[in-house]
Amino acid sequence: MQIDTGFVTLVLGFVGVIVVMALVGVILWIRRTSTVRVPTQRLSTIEITLAPEDREAVATQLREAHAARGQGPGVTPKLPERVHPGRVLWVDDDPDTSMSETIALQKLGTTVTKTNHADAALAYLSADTYTALVFGIVPDSDLAAIEAFVSRARTSQPGIVTLGYAAPGVVPDAGDFTLVRDPSELVAAVIAPLTIA
Repeated sequence: MQIDTGFVTLVLGFVGVIVVMALVGVILWIRRTSTVRVPTQRLSTIEITLAPEDREAVATQLREAHAARGQGPGVTPKLPERVHPGRVLWVDDDPDTSMSETIALQKLGTTVTKTNHADAALAYLSADTYTALVFGIVPDSDLAAIEAFVSRARTSQPGIVTLGYAAPGVVPDAGDFTLVRDPSELVAAVIAPLTIA
């Protein structure tokens, strides 16, 4: 019996192509990223369970934030086991000074958008929904301008949590917003309305 080498070559080539395609498919499946798109209005229906390593990462970031602000080790707030995802808009002249606080909030399932200008913040507020608005307060802050900004922000998004994050040593007369003085207070105030009992 004679074997047709052309036929064998064709079959082996066909099998080789199928094996290569299968390998590529497996590699792509393993390396895939999953994206879940949820309308902002439905975020309150999602629950995030915080793992122990997430809680520890938050505590670490808060310790770093307290140290950077010269406030000692600080106290980590009691962190919930489950939260709804949140969205924070943060307005600060120097947004990089609050990186540890930002990372802590992100570990808690909160997206943080930063800008350094009030007009940009108002544009963000008109384009999307946020659960909290954080703005820096320094010794030379114009509280009347901050009050006007907060008023416009609340008109754009009624019910938004508004938090003035005071620099160490700053003791302004609090306006119509919640004044927080340390990173733990800030995180606790942001996640309070997102906590699932």
